[in-house]
Amino acid sequence: MLDDVLQFLESSELSEFLFPFKVLLLIISVAFIFATIYYIVKVSFLIPTVKRRIGDFLSFQKFDSKNILAKRAKKISTFLNKKDYKRAILMMEELLIDALKEKGTKGDNLYKMIENSSIADIEGIKNIYTIAEEIKEGQGYILNLEELQKLFDSCEEALRRLKIIT
Repeated sequence: MLDDVLQFLESSELSEFLFPFKVLLLIISVAFIFATIYYIVKVSFLIPTVKRRIGDFLSFQKFDSKNILAKRAKKISTFLNKKDYKRAILMMEELLIDALKEKGTKGDNLYKMIENSSIADIEGIKNIYTIAEEIKEGQGYILNLEELQKLFDSCEEALRRLKIIT
C-alpha cells in the first residue's frame, strides 16, 4: 500500500499532469512580487520613515526626541524647496502627530489630537489633517504655493508652542 502511494507520487504521469499548475503558480508568484515592488515604489513616502526609525533604533545613542523632531522640521522645508508638496504635507502631519504624542496629547488622529492640545487656536493647523487625508485617499488635491506656505507657517507655530523648535 505504501509502496503504491510512493510509486504514484514519483510517477511521470503525475509530474506531467502537475506541470501546467506549477507554471501557473510560478507566474502568479512573479506577478505578486512585481505588485509588491510597485506598491513600495508608489508609496515611497513610507521608505524614509522606516529608514529613520531603523536608524534611530540602531544608533545606540541617547534618544533626544526634540532634536530628532527639529531635524525632521528642517527636512520638510527641503521638500518644499524641491516642490514635492504632497510629501511635505504628509511629513507635516506625521511630525505633528509625533510631537503631540510626545507631549502626551490623546487622540485617534491628528484632528482629535489638535482639538485636545494647546495648538487648537492656530489658524490653518486643522487643514493639514484634512489635506493629508485627501492626499492619502488619492483625490489628487492641488496645492498652490501660497496655501502651502501658510500651512508650513502654521506647522512651525505649532512646533514653537510645543517647544520643539525655537
